[in-house]
Amino acid sequence: MPRIAIWNLFFGFVLICFAAAAGAIVANEMTNAFVDAMSGARPSTRDWMLTLQASAHGHANLFGLLHIATGLTMPYTRQGDRTRLLVTTGLTLGSIAMGPLMIWRSMIPPSRAVDVNGMLVGICLCMALAALAIHAAGLWQAFARRQ
Repeated sequence: MPRIAIWNLFFGFVLICFAAAAGAIVANEMTNAFVDAMSGARPSTRDWMLTLQASAHGHANLFGLLHIATGLTMPYTRQGDRTRLLVTTGLTLGSIAMGPLMIWRSMIPPSRAVDVNGMLVGICLCMALAALAIHAAGLWQAFARRQ
């Protein structure tokens, strides 16, 4: 594979890592905004549910594409089978977090308190972020090796 192509793969995965890390801040701000809005006289969870279900739909599609992109670019990382399994497991946990666990979260009213679902989502997303970083590092190694 040409060096420029590996650079684009590496840069794309790094960009996704930064966007994923920033997503936690956006999710926290969104939750706070919903909690503030629902503290009025007419609390409604319908908007909360629809927002999270739409988010789950979009993120599940994103993780599907991440699985495809990772599978296609794995041969270029030259990482071992254990590392590849670790990356795949991390992405799978992220897929679970942003699919089924996000839909489960939509059924729980917004709160600033930490709950079991929030902990599970957080742990799964940390694993997914680590998987993306590990894969990006493997792509960087492939880029650096090719002169």
